[in-house]
Amino acid sequence: MRRVIAGIFDPSGRARGERVAAAVAPYAARMLHSGPLRIAYTGTAPPAGEPLCLLEGFIDDARELAHALGLPHETPPEGLLAAGYRRWGPTLLPRLRGDFVLLVWDREHGEGLIARDQLGVRCMYLHEAAGVLCFASEIHHLLALLPSRPPPDPVSVAHLVAVSNRSGPDTLYAGVRRLNPGSLLSLDRRGARERPYWQARFAEPLDLPVAELGEHVLGALHRAVARRIDSDGETGVLMSGGLDSASVASVAAAQAPGRISAYAGVFPEHPAVDESELIDALRRALALPGMTAEVRAGGLLASVVEHVRAWQMPPVGWGDFWTVPLLASAADVGVGVMLGGDGGDELFCAREYVLADRLRGGHPRQALALAFELPGAGDRPPRRQVARVFADRAVLGALPYRLHNIARRALSASRPPGWMRPEAARDLIGHDDPVAWKRLDGPRWWAHIAHGITRGVEEGGVFEHLRRRAALAGVQARHPLFDLDLLELALRQLPEATLDRHRSRPVLRAAMTGLLPDSVRMRPEKAWFDSLIVDSLSGPDGAAVQRLITGPEAELRAYVDCEAVQRALFRRSPTERPDRFRWMHQVWRLLSAECWLRAQHNHFGEAPSGVQSTPARVEVRSAGPAHAAHSYVFPP
Repeated sequence: MRRVIAGIFDPSGRARGERVAAAVAPYAARMLHSGPLRIAYTGTAPPAGEPLCLLEGFIDDARELAHALGLPHETPPEGLLAAGYRRWGPTLLPRLRGDFVLLVWDREHGEGLIARDQLGVRCMYLHEAAGVLCFASEIHHLLALLPSRPPPDPVSVAHLVAVSNRSGPDTLYAGVRRLNPGSLLSLDRRGARERPYWQARFAEPLDLPVAELGEHVLGALHRAVARRIDSDGETGVLMSGGLDSASVASVAAAQAPGRISAYAGVFPEHPAVDESELIDALRRALALPGMTAEVRAGGLLASVVEHVRAWQMPPVGWGDFWTVPLLASAADVGVGVMLGGDGGDELFCAREYVLADRLRGGHPRQALALAFELPGAGDRPPRRQVARVFADRAVLGALPYRLHNIARRALSASRPPGWMRPEAARDLIGHDDPVAWKRLDGPRWWAHIAHGITRGVEEGGVFEHLRRRAALAGVQARHPLFDLDLLELALRQLPEATLDRHRSRPVLRAAMTGLLPDSVRMRPEKAWFDSLIVDSLSGPDGAAVQRLITGPEAELRAYVDCEAVQRALFRRSPTERPDRFRWMHQVWRLLSAECWLRAQHNHFGEAPSGVQSTPARVEVRSAGPAHAAHSYVFPP
């Protein structure tokens, strides 16, 4: 059972704690009352002594921490953290590696802290009113702590429906925010105060050949994967035919032979995105058993309703209707930890804004030459395409933060969809900050990537969604490519080393030389599963989706003109649209928002009345000798 932490902090001592125990239902909770702090938490009791330490998540450098403290390696993580806090105080936090939320409370002195890992893989939600702080490691537990459910936050909803991510820590609930990644909340008699304990800082890039840089990356990837393999049981890898997840699977298989299995989805009705042959080649090359889910269109709406019911939040990813059954099948055969390849695009992508740095340095010809080296350019890129790239990455990229925002508005780059209501559009424009990355110190190429990895992914809700999806299936999600040490190394890639006009991620491809079949390692394209999602949104669930979004009872009417949405998105078949991927994303966001908005009136999130969703059509089968006795069909 995963740990849940929820509580109330009130320096005045007036707050009552009756709701604290109920907040973590249905889990059985342990209770702690200490001065202004009331906590409910699940799991085993922490070691006795001072200070109290509660951990939700994983500390990946526990052995190194134990060695530094002179303690046995088998010391429980909470014991290590307590000893580390006694020795180093809050300066313990930058030493830690892992995915964690940590609560420390010194009962003797009546003070402590709440901290979140550097990248925000784990989360702590906060609500403060009249000097009383409520906190919980999942948002639906926080909602249960409050005397009444907060209303939707109009700015965040505007970003949701406009396919945008709101900058900062706010959530869809008014007054509820996330503790910032790499930050701590000090708790004492003066109240609660937030401050950062870690932030990305520019370091000079490693001026190494691509092959040598790849060797460094491979070593860091081995350490990152080793930290996340389940030491007590079997570990799975959610593997596609793509480079990132295949790299994680290859390194995991080498780290723990016989204890790694691979889980993959294939799409027989959608051959353009089906990676069956590549997945089979990877299984053979890496000797990985596991399971394969055969996925057909259907069940997408039902998965949205289930996610909202379970978490009181809309899903960010659209693949739950087949991924959850696949992960649940893994849990049924004893897999406790599931690794993924998320983060490869961000870590190893081209540093395209090096064009801006060349222009700012007075070298326009160098900037123009580099425009021909960006991934996808090929041998003869069209001049018009090069001109567009140069204008965006070099000219706009070189502008100062404020001028860039002015230029965006002048070029209508920030114009909201035409079907948004004026007040929602104003909220969107007034709180949109797509060039926030320019606030970071360092070259443009570094600032853009550093902000995307350390803030953009978290603000987009990716970690929250992956954590919740895994929890629905009964496993823990871990992310080797979001290892802090690997990230800091990746941020030091020489920007020119990341440019290849034929293939993306050249450094990672170099790192995996001889470890992956070249059919995967050197594959220039990447599969996007848009055709499956388009068919699910317009086929089996099409009528229900359209009725939910544009019908007379749509809660979205407070934010969008539903008749205009009908004309813009549903007047013709999505298969006839040149912007099919954009259509899919817009309809998906509107659907998720509508289901969540309806759940604000019906807190249990049942399927909307009168709307018939289709069941998932997912068949999960064994793909190797280890689990040959098992076969799963969803729905039963």
